[in-house]
Amino acid sequence: MNQEWLRTFCGFCHANCGMKVLVKDGRIDKVQGNLDFPGSRGHLCPKGLAAPEVVYSPQRLQYPLLQHNGRRERISWPRALDIIAERLHEIREKHGPEKLLQLRGAPMTEEVRDGFAQFMASYGSPNATGPSHLCSTPRHLGKELVLGGRTVPDFERMNCLVIWGANPTNSRSLCETMVPERFYSTVSDARKRGAKIVVIDPRRTEMAAAADLWVKIAVGTDLALGLALINVIISEELYDREFVDRWTVGFERLQEHVGGLTPEWAEKITAVPAATIRHLARLYATTKPAAILDGNGLDQHPQVVQTVRAVTMLTAITGNIDVSGGNVFVAKPKTAPCPTVPPPIKHLAAEVIPLFPRVTVPYMIDALLTGQPYLPRALITHHANPLLINANYQRVRQALEKLELIVVYDILPTATAELAHVILPAACDFERHGYGVWPGFEGGYAALQQKVIDPPGEARSVFTVEYELAKRLGLAQAYPWTNDEEWISYKLSPLNITFADLQREHLISIAPGIGFQKYLAKGFKTPSGKIELYSEKLKEHGQDPLPLYQPCGESRELIKQYPLIGTTRRPGNYVHTRFRDVSSLRRAQPDPLLRMHPQDAESRKIGDGELATVRSPEGKISLKTRVTDEIGPGVVVDFGWGNPWDGGPNVNILTSDQKRCRLSGATPNRRFRCEVTTGLLDDKERTRKIL
Repeated sequence: MNQEWLRTFCGFCHANCGMKVLVKDGRIDKVQGNLDFPGSRGHLCPKGLAAPEVVYSPQRLQYPLLQHNGRRERISWPRALDIIAERLHEIREKHGPEKLLQLRGAPMTEEVRDGFAQFMASYGSPNATGPSHLCSTPRHLGKELVLGGRTVPDFERMNCLVIWGANPTNSRSLCETMVPERFYSTVSDARKRGAKIVVIDPRRTEMAAAADLWVKIAVGTDLALGLALINVIISEELYDREFVDRWTVGFERLQEHVGGLTPEWAEKITAVPAATIRHLARLYATTKPAAILDGNGLDQHPQVVQTVRAVTMLTAITGNIDVSGGNVFVAKPKTAPCPTVPPPIKHLAAEVIPLFPRVTVPYMIDALLTGQPYLPRALITHHANPLLINANYQRVRQALEKLELIVVYDILPTATAELAHVILPAACDFERHGYGVWPGFEGGYAALQQKVIDPPGEARSVFTVEYELAKRLGLAQAYPWTNDEEWISYKLSPLNITFADLQREHLISIAPGIGFQKYLAKGFKTPSGKIELYSEKLKEHGQDPLPLYQPCGESRELIKQYPLIGTTRRPGNYVHTRFRDVSSLRRAQPDPLLRMHPQDAESRKIGDGELATVRSPEGKISLKTRVTDEIGPGVVVDFGWGNPWDGGPNVNILTSDQKRCRLSGATPNRRFRCEVTTGLLDDKERTRKIL
């Protein structure tokens, strides 16, 4: 028997934990954590440990498929690529290159981030995006508008940590510098020396239950809380006056703006007692150094960018920016650009969200349904499941069904693949080469994501597929690479690293550790060179220069018909819509759950474990109930179900895409009005939901 331990890193979530893989006779036998990998130091979560099950899933796509009227025909790679190339050539000639859309999934790896990016640019379409409006990018914009860059918490040196809308226990993804398992031990050590932990979350998560203070906030009201905290810190003169005077602009305007936004004002909105708001403000402002970990719970709301501006202002006025134990600037090591040259035209939503770095899916859906500003004709998806992750499922499905060509490149036949015309089998993370680069407090590094086995059937890596398609359309000359290995060497060329270097060394140090107070040398990367509490840039674009809380504006009739407020939760063993086909992970949570507060359940005569139907203005789903006091009044529905193999309902049947963040296009996937009744959907309703 031939066997060998090979080093790589996991691509199942953003944590990218180091991994060793035991390969026996060309098959993965088992995996374990790599103690030498800086970010994870030997840790692997249940998803990583289930790698063999993921790779050898019976659901794996292995051959190109042509789909018509629900029937699938196995075809060869040459025929599949010829069909796609012929249709894309016709669309470009008749309608223009911008009519091609491309959607990638969350960029867990650089391969997902870059796949088809060069193709879209060389084809001439600017309409390439991902789930950016739902995850992190709106928060990044909020930070950049205030600070000119992104920061991460310095967990190891903080004396107070506020975890705001984040749930490391479930997400297992924190930031570029640390994976959750190291976070837990770091926080435990910090608490032993007296550090305080605060969790702001509508639900009593594991972190909230263990925290020194759990702030149980009403869903979607974080901006009001942030403004009230600023009010207390300024009115009680708890801010860092020297830092504010030297390094911020707009403080006087901010002070005037929050003058009436007292804890008593915020209590009526957030359901957080005014005394708790004052206590939190004083605790955060007077415990030095302090850091804030913001999470995806702040995303998927119509005011996400302004909310994160307010949260970022808290770190600024208390002097906790870029100091040891505070929120510290990090920069990912610079790699070569992909695409090499951006498309010459603006994306279809550029006039609506000019400050956002790319088009977002809701505006693509608008264009498909209205033809404005123009009608897209084709879509390529890569590691993406747009039918399930976007708000207003019925509207998304209606839009996608209008496309003349949908190409799905994936490892599994997702719900989106059921709408595709051509389905292409993807090589997974263990069946192709990739790379990663990360910053770190101890130093930045690059690592090889090594191919350890061959892909099943005829599955191929994305860059092989992309280049072959580009050749058929006469675009090959735009490519500085033709395969995975050349792509890696191209991307790492600014760091003077080649694919061969990574093969030899696997892990290469590329940057010094993260320093502090870097702004002392060059200021902040904002137009003024300082922290901008008041944004002239936003004012010039017709947006609020100071964060302004805006109520949801729901009618009495709507509230009467749908008295409960729903939100969503991602079970920790899964990532987005993935891994529910993995037996070991599915055993931990076999079904999606509807969590209800005991009072809400009792008044509706719904018992724990019973099936119930959730109705919203957009649609209805049925699922099993868990009655628990971990939430307040309202409901929490598990997110990520709805693929052909998982048997669960898609929560986005309940959500709306009509109220959007004016700066990012973010939709309120995490807040929806609903009502719950006992029992299942009837057969007629079930059929309508499926169709």
